[in-house]
Amino acid sequence: MKSVSKILLIGAVAVMAIAVSAAPSEAKHKKMKGPAPGTYWGEVCSAGTNVMAWSWDKKWVPAFPPVCAQPFCPAACK
Repeated sequence: MKSVSKILLIGAVAVMAIAVSAAPSEAKHKKMKGPAPGTYWGEVCSAGTNVMAWSWDKKWVPAFPPVCAQPFCPAACK
């Protein structure tokens, strides 16, 4: 009985080691790519119904209002 529990314990430790080592590589592949950088301050684009604005510190931030209705949305983000 002791040998069976030792084998199961070693197997569980091995599975955990494999899972921990695989997690960072999977997260790297799932990283979502954002829209291309804007060209001027205040530029807006839409990603679906979400509206983004290019800020003065060169980052995309949610615009005001942050959502739009489909016929009134700005051009799609590249």
